[in-house]
Amino acid sequence: MAAKKKAAPKKKAAPKKASAKKAATKKAAPEEAPEAAAETVAPAEAPAAASPSTGEVASPTPEEVVAAVLAAAAAPDVEEEPVEILPPMPKMPKRKAGPITLAYGSAADQAFMVFALANEMVDTEDRTYKLVRSEMQELEAASAKVKHDVSAISFGAYPALRARYLLLACGGAYGDHQGPVLVARTPIRAGEVEGLEVAVPGEDSSAAMALRLWLPRAELKLKAMPVREIALRVRAGHVRAGLLTNEDIVTYRNHNLTRVVDLGQWWGDRTEGLPLALGANIIRRDIPEEERSKIALDIKRSIAYALGHREEALDWALQHAGKNTRETLDRYIGRYVNDLSLDCGERGRQAVRLLYQEGERHGFLPEAYEPVYHGDEAAGA
Repeated sequence: MAAKKKAAPKKKAAPKKASAKKAATKKAAPEEAPEAAAETVAPAEAPAAASPSTGEVASPTPEEVVAAVLAAAAAPDVEEEPVEILPPMPKMPKRKAGPITLAYGSAADQAFMVFALANEMVDTEDRTYKLVRSEMQELEAASAKVKHDVSAISFGAYPALRARYLLLACGGAYGDHQGPVLVARTPIRAGEVEGLEVAVPGEDSSAAMALRLWLPRAELKLKAMPVREIALRVRAGHVRAGLLTNEDIVTYRNHNLTRVVDLGQWWGDRTEGLPLALGANIIRRDIPEEERSKIALDIKRSIAYALGHREEALDWALQHAGKNTRETLDRYIGRYVNDLSLDCGERGRQAVRLLYQEGERHGFLPEAYEPVYHGDEAAGA
């Protein structure tokens, strides 16, 4: 009895093609590569001929078997269309000669991470940096015009910038069972959820995305405003609730505000322990790969130095603290600067990936974008 043909291994599904909008219909799966098809060809698979006298199918002759195998080997190669994980890079403003521009956010965790770079505490060889501090919404607007070489942004804003920038594995902010806090002057009743007016730090921010995912069926009225004004607007009754992402997370009780939900804790419980991806570092795609790697290493060393010299870094961050105390800054920085800030690893990447997948599933994103980090782009950009 002839041996059974061994089943060909299943092919992995190709990742989704990244694009600005979902395709109206799914494309047909690409044809199998000739090499994969050739692996399943065995002598018994050569075409059999029917006997003219009996009509029965006759076994192929050895010559026919050899001819079939040679014909399969001689078939022209059919190249599969490469999987595109990034949109084509558009024409971008030419980089200016001089220092590398590194833009960071106004919150204390951002200042803490760039402390060593700002004060030349790490060896950056011949690379010099010009640091720019700004509100996150302003940084994202500047990134749309490619004004900075490296910039902090919200992960929620990355899909709109992915044609021009890559993500860096270092410098991110992840809420590990703690994150943005939704606050109000009084508890939110069930009847107030529909149409709830909420102040948020940008409608496309990760925090706003998490809020939508917490109440995916509610028609929330989101009002974008500077992060430092949100707690004040809630206290004054200008909005019913506000989503805090800065140092006010630590001090809101001092202002007679009540917590409705900690979205980082909710997300961690819902995802069996994944952190909530909040802030990212991005780098221009047109910077040569070798230079990008060196810049990434400089930033990583800066974060490591701050974690190892916490008191020095806190002293420097206090310059950007406003009326916040050292204790407030220490507690706030402890929420977001951690091992994932040094290197997000697969756990951090999965957190970003799931955030986008959930955003697509509930209709808040046109597609589940694949996060692309420096070093990944060679896979199919």
